[in-house]
Amino acid sequence: MIRKLVLGLVLGLVFTLSGCSSVSQEEFDALNTQKTELESQKAVLEGEVDTLTSEKTTLQSELDAKMVSYSDQSVASYGYTHGGYVGQVTIVVVDGVVDVEINEAFMPHTLTEVALSTDWTESNTLSVGGKSYAMYIMYNGDVFKALETEAGLLVYSVVDETGALKTGRRDIKNLEMNIIKNDATMEAYYEALNDGEFKLLKSFGDTSPIVVSENQFKEGNPNYWPAGGDKLGWQANIDALEAFLEEYGAAYDSLSFTQVTATIGGVEDTYWQVVDTVAGATNSDFPDYFQLAQAAFGQLKTEVK
Repeated sequence: MIRKLVLGLVLGLVFTLSGCSSVSQEEFDALNTQKTELESQKAVLEGEVDTLTSEKTTLQSELDAKMVSYSDQSVASYGYTHGGYVGQVTIVVVDGVVDVEINEAFMPHTLTEVALSTDWTESNTLSVGGKSYAMYIMYNGDVFKALETEAGLLVYSVVDETGALKTGRRDIKNLEMNIIKNDATMEAYYEALNDGEFKLLKSFGDTSPIVVSENQFKEGNPNYWPAGGDKLGWQANIDALEAFLEEYGAAYDSLSFTQVTATIGGVEDTYWQVVDTVAGATNSDFPDYFQLAQAAFGQLKTEVK
C-alpha cells in the first residue's frame, strides 16, 4: 500500500512536470527537487517494509520453536544391528538441545575369541571355524559353556554349579539369542559390559576371571573400521548421522533415503541423502541405524512453553 501511494505521487509529479510547458525555471527546479525527495522517501519506506517483513519471519520462527519443544529427558532404544551387534541409540535433551549418541556392542562370539598361548590352550578353549574361544565365561554371575552346534555355530549355554548343562525350560541355551530377545535384555547386556559383568574363565570354577573391559563397543574403538585413505571409517560415519539427527530429527520415511555422488570435505564418494539434504554418511547400514534412532525419537516427550 505504501509503495503504491509513493509511486502514485511520483508518477503524478512526472505527469505534472511533463504538462507544465509554461512554468518558470524556478518552479521546474522546485518540482524536480520534490520528485527526488519523494523517490528517496519511497526507497526508505520500501527498506522499512523489507525489514519489518524479515523481523516478522524471525519472530514467527522463534514463536513456532517455543510453542512445542522436547522437555529435558533421556531415552534409549536397542536393536540387533549390522548383522551381529547390539545397537544402542541414546538421546539426551537439556534446555531443548538434543544430543544423539549411537553405539554398538560386540556380541560374545567376538569378545570371547582368544589366541592360543600359555594361558589359553586346547584344554580351556573351543575351536570353531578355525578360531579359538574361551570354553567358560561368566555373564551377570552365571557361568556359560561354549558349544558348537551341528551347523558349526558357536553358542554359550548356561551350566549349573557342577559344570553340567542346565536343561530347564527357562534356562538359557543360547546366550546371544537371549541377549537380543528384547529391549530389556539388550539394555542389560550394555549394563553388564559397562559394569564388568562379562568375564572370561580360564577354567570352570576360576576364582580370578578376566574382566572384559576394553573394546566391548565400537564407539571410540580405534580397531574397528578406522578411517583411512578416502574412506570415512565407522566413527566418522556415525558422527555424520548423529549431526543430521540432532539438526533435522528422525521424522522421515525410509523411502526418503537415496544415495548421491557428492564431494564433502574434499572427499568424493557416494553419500546418503535424506529428501534434499546430504547426510554426510557413506556406510551401507545407514538406514538400519536411522530406524533405530527413530525408535528413540519416538519415546521423546514434548512440552508447550
